Formats: sequence, C-alpha cells, structure tokens
Amino acid sequence: MKKLVLFLFGFCSLFSAFAVDNAYHFSIDLTRTPDRLLHVELTAPLLSETKIIYSLPKMVPGTYTIYDFGRFVQDFQAFDRNGKPLPVTVIDTNSWEISNSNMLGKITYKVRDTYHASKEDNPIFEPGGTDFQPDTCYLLNLHTMLGYFRNHTKLYYEINITHKPNFYGSTSLVDRDNSEVQDQFIVPSYNEAVDNPIMYTMPDTAHIKVGESDILISVYSPSKKATANGIAQQLDTLLQAQGKYLGGKLPVQKYSFLIYLAEHEGLTGGFGALEHSYGSVYYLIDGDNSALASTVRNVASHEFFHIVTPLNIHSVEIADFDFDHPKMSEHLWLYEGSTEYHAHSVQVRYGLISQDEYLAAIKQAMNESMFGFNDSLSFTEMSKGCLDKYKSQYNNVYAKGPLISMCLDLKLLHLSQGKYRLMDLIQDLAKTYGKDKAFQDDELFPKIVSLTYPEIKTFIDDYIVGGKKLPFQETLGYAGVDYTAIKKTRAFSFGQFDVGYNPATQRLIIAGTKNMNAFGVKMGFQTGDEILKVNGKTIAPQDFRAFREEWLNKVKEGDNLKVVVLRPTAQEGKAKKKTLKAKVFKADVKSVNILEFSKTPTEEQQKIRKAWLVANK
Repeated sequence: MKKLVLFLFGFCSLFSAFAVDNAYHFSIDLTRTPDRLLHVELTAPLLSETKIIYSLPKMVPGTYTIYDFGRFVQDFQAFDRNGKPLPVTVIDTNSWEISNSNMLGKITYKVRDTYHASKEDNPIFEPGGTDFQPDTCYLLNLHTMLGYFRNHTKLYYEINITHKPNFYGSTSLVDRDNSEVQDQFIVPSYNEAVDNPIMYTMPDTAHIKVGESDILISVYSPSKKATANGIAQQLDTLLQAQGKYLGGKLPVQKYSFLIYLAEHEGLTGGFGALEHSYGSVYYLIDGDNSALASTVRNVASHEFFHIVTPLNIHSVEIADFDFDHPKMSEHLWLYEGSTEYHAHSVQVRYGLISQDEYLAAIKQAMNESMFGFNDSLSFTEMSKGCLDKYKSQYNNVYAKGPLISMCLDLKLLHLSQGKYRLMDLIQDLAKTYGKDKAFQDDELFPKIVSLTYPEIKTFIDDYIVGGKKLPFQETLGYAGVDYTAIKKTRAFSFGQFDVGYNPATQRLIIAGTKNMNAFGVKMGFQTGDEILKVNGKTIAPQDFRAFREEWLNKVKEGDNLKVVVLRPTAQEGKAKKKTLKAKVFKADVKSVNILEFSKTPTEEQQKIRKAWLVANK
C-alpha cells in the first residue's frame, strides 16, 4: 500500500511538472519600464514544427472591434536553446514567423502601453488597454502583451510578474508565489490568460461577500478621493440584490472589480467597462465616492451579469474564439442585450430605482434605438456583421437589445400567467449548456422554444431574426403600461434641437435642428453650436438633463433664456462666441414613446406588473 501511495505521488508529481513544463513561461518585470516600454520574455513550450507563427490577437471577446494588438510590439527576437538568434519574418501587424522553431528556446520583445499611444488611428477602448505608470499603477490587460503560437492556444500559461514590494496585483487569478516582489499565475489556456486582467497599485481594496462568492473591489484613484471601501458601500446593496435575482447562488467563486479612475479622458474620449468571466475593468473620470456612485452602479450592474451571459451561455464562436480571424455569433441580443435589460430590471425589482425611473430608462432606450440606429435591421444579421458591414449599428445592442428582452420577458409572463420570467429561461439555458458546453448558433432559438411556448417562435422570427418594430403596445399592455408612439402638446422647451457631444472639448453641441420648434427658431440655434453657458451657468454634459428638467419645472411665460454658444465660422477651425436669448413661450412639442402606468389596471395586468417589477422577497 505504501509503495502504491509513493508511486501515485511520484506519478502525480511528474504529471504536474509536465503540465507546467510543457507550457508558455512568461516573465514580466514591472520594476523596469523605461519610456513606458514593458519587456516581455517567453520561455517557449516544446514545439515539433520547424516553422511556426507567434501572434497577438486581432481582437478579443467583449470588444467587438478589430484592434490589432500586435501593433504595440517592437524589437521582436527569437533565440534557440543555446541563446543564438533564430530567423524571424514579420507576417503582418500581429504575427511573426520563426524558422527552426523546433530548436526555439526563448522569445523577447517590448510592448508599449495603449494609454499613451501617439495619434493612433484606432485607439483601444481604455478598459481593454494598458497603462504603465512606474510609480503609481500598472493596468495589465494581458491580450495586449501575451501571445500564442498558432494551433497551440490550449497549453498551460505560467505568468511570472516581478513588481515593487509596495505594489499589489488585484485580479481573480490565484498567486502561487509567496514572494513580496513576484507573483506567479498559472492558467490552462490562452483564453483564460486573456480573460483575467490584473491591476498593480498601492493596495486599496475591499471585499464583499455575496452568498458564498467573494467579490474584490480594487481602486486606483490619483486624487485619492475615491476609495475601495467607499465604492464597496455603493455596490454592496446592488450586488446583494443581484445575488437574489440570480437565485441566491452565483456561478463564480471569486469576482474582481478593477476600477481605474483617470484624471482626464483618454484617446477614445469614452468611459465605461469591459467584462470578463470573473471580473471587469472600469475606466472612469476620477472623483469622490458620491460623484461616482450612480455611474459605477449602472455600469457594474451590467458587467456583473456577464457571469451568466456569455460565461455560462455561449456559442462555439465564443468558446473557441479565433483570435486571428474572429467570427461573430448572431446572438448579441442575448450576450449584451439581455445583460443590459437585467442590469436595470434588478434595480427596479429590489427598490434601487423607482418604477417611474424605470419607465424613464425604457423610454430613453426606445428613443436611442429609433432615432440613432436602423430600427428595421434584423438583430441576428447585425450581430453577425457587427465587425464590418454593420459596425455603425453595434451600439444598438445597448438600446434595442434590452427592449427585445423586455418584450420577451413580458410575453413569457403573459403566457405563463406571471409564473415564468426571462431570468427563469436564462437559468434553464445555463443548466442545459454551461461554461464548458457551447451551442451552435442555429440551435439556440429552437431550444428556447422547446423550453417555453410555441408563440415564442413567432416572436423570435418577427422581432429578433426579422426586422419588425417591437410590439410595445401589446407587451407593455400586459403589465398595464399605456404606450403612445407620438403625442403633440403645447409646452415650454429648450427648442427641441438634437443634442450631441464634442469629446475634444467635453461640451454639448447642437447636433441637428430638423425637429426644432418655434421657440428654438426664435432663440436662433444652429447646428454645430457648442453650448458654453445657460443663464450664466456652465453645465457639464452629464448634468444637462437634470438642469433642463429643473428649469422646465420652474420656468414661467415671459422668463428670459440666455444661452452662450461657440459657433463655427466660415474659416476652418475657427469659432466665435455668440449670445442667444429670447423670452420663453410655449410652442409645439412633439413627444415620442410616452409610457404611463394605467390608473385602472385589470386584475390580470396587476398580476403581471407585480411579477415583472417586484421581487419575491
């Protein structure tokens, strides 16, 4: 028996050593990054090919944009096991062919961070990028620095990172090294390596327990006004609600919120987050905890739900992601659309927002979808072509996507008399498939119909595969919500111009005057005007809506409205200040997508409304 135990121990040790030895062994030193260049060294796995291609990805899951991460690599070199250089040929932006690769010992190269790229034609969305700040923060999205050999993405990855003793690496990965200056992470494939970002900073972390799952909050704030504990307090109520919404047990044991707060906007001019299976990365403007509260809550609510879709429900295009020639699934309505729907649904069901605020969010999504995108385009067709043909339509996944899920949710509640919701369907799909079982794109819809009702096939054919306008009046009517497509009234307004945003100046602009009413004409607004002040007050873009609502509640006939704008001139690149003013009067106002709770709902409508908007506590 003792010999058998020793034999088994020896066999297991050999197997463990082989699993790690026949792997990618990466070394990264964060203590030496001259000119924001990070040195990467790879001790290669054993290869039988005499020529092999090493690549960085064209894109990664969750970004839905071709980024070509290899363009940030320079000084690429390969060496045999005796340290002698091997011939390297550049294949394209992301790939290098190495000759005599059966003798390959080591690869070295340097990587630039993406946050300080100079005039890149295609800047990386900041939550998916990297920042190398030697004294304060290293944000590492590993897809920007680690590569793979073609047809060898399923080998183990050992990632060794050297860092300053006062830095801490926040991640969902497990550090296997007890050293104060080195971390070692081991994952079974390239997919899992790039699915786990890391942020090294002076530690500012907090932990939240949701059921049996540990949630890490890690914050980098240059001003130190925001703290992990402060943001954790803002997120705790939301995450507890999400835990209940998902049935009390999360499909992950550990999850990490890596929150990078910037002093100013980055190259893309955008803010937001990028989801991963076990965490998410946030790029937001620095501020105190209260100022960040609503933004973090709304963004985090969406990203956190990705632990369900696509982590536990996904097609083969995601499970076997092709980093060289990415192919898109047709089910963005599920991966992004339903996720955005649940992000708001959980908040109203658990009282984080009011039911009236929820209707306002639905109305906003309706307006964005109808006026910002092609509302008659097949959603499955758009999903398949979102990288090229329909790239301009992609962001509709966050507008029409959740509206599809809302209508489907209400349809299911109606057919089941309030007993079966969209989340019940999601959980049934997760049981059918799961993290390690992907579906073929064309098998999902038949599976959904088999789990629900025959009528759902018609819904799918008409509104997801087809391009019919969503049946808002019918589905919202199930819950006693009255829907009016267009309504004209006489009311006070700012003039009904279309509002836009100039990321270069961080100001609102007048994007169009096609729908402007008589008061807007009297004021003299023109397309391209950049709003500087309203009644002597500078209004930040994020505060404009609240300012407008407060003004509309207080304004009286004959009050003065004065707006200072910066108007483009005939001379290219030049603009001049102009003051526009008029006495306020009521004018024709066209309101669209009016949503109101019926004051006399039927018993059936009350039942569906409760099942839709109120949680079973």
